[in-house]
Amino acid sequence: MTKKIWLSGGGLLMIMLGLLGLGAVRQPTETIYTALPDSTDTYYRPFLKDLQRFNRALQYHAAAGDTFTTLTTKVTTLRHTKFHYPDIWLRDVAPVITTRMVKFDYRPSYLPQADGRYLNRQFTKFLNRRYHYTSSPLVLDGGNVQWNGHDTVVVTRQIWRDNPDWSHREIVQELQRKLAVRHVIIIPKEPGDVLGHSDGMVKFIGKRTLFVNDFREDPGFLARVKRAIHQTVPDMTMVTLPSAYTAKGQYDRHIASAKGLYINMLQTPHAVYVPQYGLRQDHAVLRLIQRHVNQPVIPVSVGHLSTLGGSVHCLTWEVPHGKFEK
Repeated sequence: MTKKIWLSGGGLLMIMLGLLGLGAVRQPTETIYTALPDSTDTYYRPFLKDLQRFNRALQYHAAAGDTFTTLTTKVTTLRHTKFHYPDIWLRDVAPVITTRMVKFDYRPSYLPQADGRYLNRQFTKFLNRRYHYTSSPLVLDGGNVQWNGHDTVVVTRQIWRDNPDWSHREIVQELQRKLAVRHVIIIPKEPGDVLGHSDGMVKFIGKRTLFVNDFREDPGFLARVKRAIHQTVPDMTMVTLPSAYTAKGQYDRHIASAKGLYINMLQTPHAVYVPQYGLRQDHAVLRLIQRHVNQPVIPVSVGHLSTLGGSVHCLTWEVPHGKFEK
């Protein structure tokens, strides 16, 4: 299994064009955050070298306009922001960004309450130093929100379970108001997924175009997801994205591995960072994604890291430059 970003034929040309800024309108810059835990952290200790390689590869191979920076207090050659955040899953604790930055209540049901409160306090300290944002009392992980860059978000029904005192109508209205969107698509939660995040299920690649995981072990569930999407936005075009999911090597018995979930990609205005798992399907899925997006496609190796239960999108949080800074 390779432990570095690698580039393939057609993708290399696309990346070179993107890096040189050829054939494209200059897009605003973005800061993409990652985090690096302490070497004393026993839970993540088996993955520290993989995390260092992941951070280094993203920084060295980022598209023009994308600036990756790592939250850490370690002495490192990485571009970093000196701040201690003791977890790697930034996406979930961080605000959701549409045309607004909104910090939802981070109280994940899959973590002990004390752990969730601690992580939330730590990340809020970081936010308060750097960004202007609004808050919402709605309990919602960032990994459960997909935005189309315009007027629509997708969340799973996990949001109902996490907010039992809210009616379904109140939840939709809160999301519409806070995130400044018109459509809120609520899809079924994937069976067996304790996280209930939509970023392992769907990914917008246009205002009305959506990658949908193939859920190859349950085709009936794929049909249910598509029906739920069309019930809210009938003109949505969906492209089924193959997966190569495997539970082999799953690290945490409570959290399902994300290995083989190509849909958990990071998209910025400048590039699409696609997870690669050291599986035989990697090249074919990468080529398929290249055919459906306009940005350069950059493969990112996360084979070992994904057994923790997340992938590229889960491990990152992107902020458009010049809009929310203090």
